[in-house]
Amino acid sequence: MAGTKARAPSQANIVRRIAEGYGQGELASYKPFFYARDVPSMGASTMIAGRTTKRVHHYLSNQELKVHLLAEFSSNIVDIREQYALLPWDETQEDAERLGIRHPTFPRTATPTVLTTDLVLSLARPTGIKLVAISVKFIKDLTARALEKLLLERLYWNRRGIQWILATEQNIPAIRTHNLSFFAPGLTMPVHSNNCVDFKIFNEAFERSCAPDLSLAQTLHLAERRTGVQPHAGFELLCTAVWHHVSRIDLDAKQIIRHEPLSLRQGGGVVFIK
Repeated sequence: MAGTKARAPSQANIVRRIAEGYGQGELASYKPFFYARDVPSMGASTMIAGRTTKRVHHYLSNQELKVHLLAEFSSNIVDIREQYALLPWDETQEDAERLGIRHPTFPRTATPTVLTTDLVLSLARPTGIKLVAISVKFIKDLTARALEKLLLERLYWNRRGIQWILATEQNIPAIRTHNLSFFAPGLTMPVHSNNCVDFKIFNEAFERSCAPDLSLAQTLHLAERRTGVQPHAGFELLCTAVWHHVSRIDLDAKQIIRHEPLSLRQGGGVVFIK
């Protein structure tokens, strides 16, 4: 990332920030190198509570948030780290000099930027933890200058034997991310909420109530009546069921809205990261 909104940091500022552990750590102890308030973004900056990490995540665009939701929904993800600092600081500077690329600097300064990768995911594998680094861009933003910066990122991760992915609107599944966002209220909802009905029981009632001529809202109302759940509380329970992989709602068929019927899947869904 290339700058901060309100500060023109000196080299001493950056050295201190690195020493304080920004862009480093794991799970709840991880601190993004840049926060949503720090960096100008073309998309909407977003903060979202993490289901996997139990901390607040900071994203600089809606596209980054979409990748986060896909990662949260993947059953093998054990950590998600955003705005991950490519340290040591001088490594990308040396690569840029060797390649004849102008290294990014903070606006209004000659201080080299600490390059960051948008998301670094930790995946559980039978052989151990696998890291995957993801940079998120729109196709239209892949200018010659942007590609130079991405090359520095790719070289950094390749040197470490870590898979690097460029995520764009072409490989981020739009329907699935829309639907995960639709059900986002259940992302961090506790299994035992204030509702008197278990989310699994409610989900069974919801699926028994589904019919081709009933909208999502009508099906929810019917399931609420059958289970004695308070009006509108059923949606929270359904969201929880989705994020616990109990629901058979097809997240890939079409964009889900309240006033249209939905489909139940028979098998598994799309896996974004393999």
